[in-house]
Amino acid sequence: MVDFEAIPEVINLFNYLQKEGIDIYFLINEINKALGIKELEPPISHAYSTIGKRTGGIAGFFRDISKVLPFDDYIHIYVQKLKTSPSFVRYINQLKSNNFQQIVNKVYKIKSFQIILDGLKSSGVNTRIVADIMFIVLGITVPASYQDYTYLARTIDDDLLDFLGLIPIEKYNEILLTYLSEDKKVQNAFLYLFTAEFHDQLRAVEALKEFQAFTIYLQKAVLNVIDYIQTFHKAIGMEEYVPPKVDSTFKSQVGVQKIGDGITGMLNDLYDILPLKEIDDLYEEKLQTSKVFADFIAKLKSPDMQKIIDNLYANKTYKEFILKTRAKGLELQELTKLIARIFGLKFPY
Repeated sequence: MVDFEAIPEVINLFNYLQKEGIDIYFLINEINKALGIKELEPPISHAYSTIGKRTGGIAGFFRDISKVLPFDDYIHIYVQKLKTSPSFVRYINQLKSNNFQQIVNKVYKIKSFQIILDGLKSSGVNTRIVADIMFIVLGITVPASYQDYTYLARTIDDDLLDFLGLIPIEKYNEILLTYLSEDKKVQNAFLYLFTAEFHDQLRAVEALKEFQAFTIYLQKAVLNVIDYIQTFHKAIGMEEYVPPKVDSTFKSQVGVQKIGDGITGMLNDLYDILPLKEIDDLYEEKLQTSKVFADFIAKLKSPDMQKIIDNLYANKTYKEFILKTRAKGLELQELTKLIARIFGLKFPY
């Protein structure tokens, strides 16, 4: 807000709104007080409050809109105001002006503003719609550098979620719960994840320069693997990851599982219900339609990735980690293969 309010064109817009009967300084200062930042001083000629005062024009427009939710009614009022309200026409012209274009240009250069937008985007908010509306209604364009970002902002996580949509989640959960409740080997392997022994082994692997290279490579390939590791740490009761600088009477309705075969049997059962053709079809479609997915796959198949994998697998500490966890019933390599198959990925092994 401090950066935003420091833009001269923003003050020009505030002064215009104040003159037109919208007590914008009162509204902005209420926000500033809530944030604990310096309040703005309105121009002396406009330093009066119009809140609650019936003014018609822009103020009347906003009151009318607040009572009208249907989109067609909104458009109708918008058109009627353009035809009948000179003050509203002046307001729209102000938003179409070079002054407002400069506001948009300068706001999108503010680092803190971009951080906010990135945070909204990562939370699933469609920030692009604002840029679309400004262009369609006002002819205002978002700066090209950020516009490219917003239109290409679909992440590899978005593409991978499309693969998850193909998975019969209820059947998957049913198989997992069945094994957790009835297969002693799976129970022991699962409990092993929460032991100090496993935590020590995992820390040792994460400290390897080979593992750090693996993590950094995937992170740069736009897969947010660091967040996934953080989540896993939290789930098994470990401290925060430092990235490189059920009911026993549960009865299954899926079919006969290989109870007693441990993690291997569970993974086989989970693999058996994968819609492989649909996954492969979506994989090929993504290669043709999603640049971020195609680039990600290219990085996974690259010689650089293969070298990183080879170095990691050749490391003595990593080999000991695999052997010890396998002895406890954790088939981590097989789990990796299953996850890769879910997403149609072809990891080098």
